[in-house]
Amino acid sequence: MNDGASRRIAVVLNPNALGVRRARGLDHRLRGVLGDAGEVVVTHTPAELATAARRFAADGVGIVAACGGDGTNLSTLTELVHAYGSALPTFAILRGGTVNTIAQNLGIAGRPEEVLARLVVAARHNGALRTVGQDLMCVNGLYGFLFAALMGARFLEAYYGGPRPGPAWAGLLAARTVASSLVQGRFARWLFAPAEMTLGLDGADVPIDGCRLLVASVVRDVGIGMKVTWQAGRQPQRFHLVASGLSTTAMALQLDRVLLGKPLEGSPHIDRLLQKAQIRFDRPQTYTLDGDLFRSREVEIAIGPRVWIARP
Repeated sequence: MNDGASRRIAVVLNPNALGVRRARGLDHRLRGVLGDAGEVVVTHTPAELATAARRFAADGVGIVAACGGDGTNLSTLTELVHAYGSALPTFAILRGGTVNTIAQNLGIAGRPEEVLARLVVAARHNGALRTVGQDLMCVNGLYGFLFAALMGARFLEAYYGGPRPGPAWAGLLAARTVASSLVQGRFARWLFAPAEMTLGLDGADVPIDGCRLLVASVVRDVGIGMKVTWQAGRQPQRFHLVASGLSTTAMALQLDRVLLGKPLEGSPHIDRLLQKAQIRFDRPQTYTLDGDLFRSREVEIAIGPRVWIARP
């Protein structure tokens, strides 16, 4: 890789992301900020994204930035792993989503144009670009940061079905969740409906009955300040898995512990740092990975490669 290519910036812009659609003219503004420091590639389909990632790898591009929601980060990183292997380029998150949970975890702030402007300045001054090492998870072949099923996936379904996705609606939905949980309301009963499953954790079968909460993550905050996976990032090459059969009321009464990044108390409850997990539901369940929704009866989770993320 030549030094010039290693400092060039390739921006992947997802025009389908809600935050990008709301920001009219964003592609032109990003091109204006980027100038001759790189290129903006608008990818409308997964095939276009895969083609772009292969070209970046062939050209030796050293910095790739994603502009879209958390799902855009997921799809971009997955294609970068396929194209680059373990020698990934520096990855930048431009916060083009409505909530930007992963960027919040990594301390990346500002509008997409602002983040890119700082990135361009840092890339032009050799050694000035600050980065942080971040492990990825591989979930059924996709590379991302945050997996959730059961309550977490259902919460996201309710979020997407709301009037205007964004931080305000997410906060209101969280408040509704807590209130409904305290009185065993209809919304909470649906949200926390238990599911039967078998868990294989680092090769050993671990029983849990009536699981309501299932999260695995390499970042602490699973959204709107909820630090459910409080151990994430404490050990390299490990993700944090929480599987809980606690009652809805027991969980709601421990909201303060979740916000402070402390473990939930009570049982049945599993709280572990892992390298691999196999999840087999008794019937297909919806799950989420970095904000995108999927459905399957079986989920394989493994620790993935480490990526260096720009913090300009």
